[in-house]
Amino acid sequence: MKYTLITGASSGIGKALSYQFASRGQNLIITARRQDELHRLREDIEEKYAVQVIAEPCDLAQEGQAENLYHQLADYDLSVLINNAGFGDFSMPWDMDLTKATRMLDLNIKALTTLSLLYTRDYADREATLINVASVGGYSVFDIAVTYCATKFFVAAFTEGLAQNLQDQGKKMRAKVIAPGPTQSEFVARSSDNGGINGDGLFAEDSFITADTLANYTWQLYDSDSTVAIVNADRRLMLKSPVYPYIRVPH
Repeated sequence: MKYTLITGASSGIGKALSYQFASRGQNLIITARRQDELHRLREDIEEKYAVQVIAEPCDLAQEGQAENLYHQLADYDLSVLINNAGFGDFSMPWDMDLTKATRMLDLNIKALTTLSLLYTRDYADREATLINVASVGGYSVFDIAVTYCATKFFVAAFTEGLAQNLQDQGKKMRAKVIAPGPTQSEFVARSSDNGGINGDGLFAEDSFITADTLANYTWQLYDSDSTVAIVNADRRLMLKSPVYPYIRVPH
């Protein structure tokens, strides 16, 4: 039996992704910090769809937890891994809370990279798909979120490079990156938490897409031959080839 593993599944985009992939007949493994929310989500999805859902509570920002989670799931066939867990911050760099910055780096970069590399190690030669959630802030730097944008530049560049590596070497596995803009979720509230700037009113109401729309866009990316999906300013999906330069070094 094959499963789709979704991180950060308890709310927002991750929750919508869980419903989207379950509606397509995908069995799920969902993970997030909030155990009660995960179990409620599992029960609701299993009631609505003929799929199996496994809930694995985990705080991926904690040292070693990403690797522990992956090894706990060693007996499952993970046909899809969606690294969605992450959060942002609205602050000028000199005002940013250092504890929040460190946790953001641990989750947005370290946990994502750990899971991506472990997954690639095991599935490079199999029919499998890795989808990493970046941001339009992974392709443009916003002055109120320099540190957050830097984490998403890493996600975008890392995933694009991995995708080209896999293609160059004739591997079966695919790697893809989706870059949403403003999305209705907990992102603005969490970015404002312990931040130097309150996110209320930063974005026009009509600039937001719903989490369900973003989940549908993610499915379109999954079902396509494209590597990159960017939600542009008019809230439409652009499917693209890799954006970052890829240089082959003789070896």
